[in-house]
Amino acid sequence: MMPSKYTANTLPKPVNNRVNIKEIPEQTFVTISFSGLNSNENIAMHEQQLMQYVEKRKLEAISTYKYAFYNPPWTLPFLRRNEIMVQTKNNQNK
Repeated sequence: MMPSKYTANTLPKPVNNRVNIKEIPEQTFVTISFSGLNSNENIAMHEQQLMQYVEKRKLEAISTYKYAFYNPPWTLPFLRRNEIMVQTKNNQNK
């Protein structure tokens, strides 16, 4: 992410040739954050909670789940930060 004061044409040029700048259109995601291990059971439980939230608000999921596990393996489970995301149609009124 780049600050909003920049446009695609005014971004600083990367000094590392392995860095690519790519413009991605705006997207809307519904996300649930949770702690603990990223076990199949924990993931399934939070996927279900996420979809219940989406359905309750009559949103339309348009992607598969995306997962973010932020901590190294030695982090205690209760301190871990995890997220599950699903893209929805952009509807500002919900």
